[in-house]
Amino acid sequence: MKLEFVFVGGDKTPWLESFVAEYVTKLSRHYTTQVTRLKPKSLSRDQAESKRRIETEQILAALKSGDWVVVFDERGKAFSSLQLASRLENWLNKGRSRIVFVVGGAFGFDERLRARADEVVSLSHFVLNHHVAEAVALEQVYRAISINKNLPYHNED
Repeated sequence: MKLEFVFVGGDKTPWLESFVAEYVTKLSRHYTTQVTRLKPKSLSRDQAESKRRIETEQILAALKSGDWVVVFDERGKAFSSLQLASRLENWLNKGRSRIVFVVGGAFGFDERLRARADEVVSLSHFVLNHHVAEAVALEQVYRAISINKNLPYHNED
C-alpha cells in the first residue's frame, strides 16, 4: 500500500518543507509515502477560476484510475480523529494500491476533482491557508495511523 499526498504549491516555505519531511518520515515507517508537489500557475487573483481549472487538470493528471482519492475540502464531511482513523482503515482495506490525499492550491479546485474523489473530507470548519491544510492533512493521517496501530501519539479523554 502506498500513501500519496498531492499538494499544489508550498515548496519554498521553509517551515512547511521541514514539517512535510518530518511527517513523511513518520508515515514511511508504516506505509510507502510520497509527496507530489504541483507547481501552481502564476495568475492574478482576478483569474482565480482559470487558476482553479488549470490546477484541477494538473491534479487529475497525477491520479491513476485505480487510486482511492481523498480530497480535503472545507465543504467535505467532518470527522473526529477517531472517525478518520476508522475511515482510513476502511480505505486501506479497499485493495487499492494507492490512497491519494489531495490539497488544492490557494484558490482550491473545481467540481471535476470532487466528482473524481472517493471521499471529500473537511480538515476544519475554518477555511485554511493551503500550506496549513497540507500540514494538517499530513498530521491527521499520521494520527489516524497511530490510532489504528495503538501507537503512543493520540491522547483521548
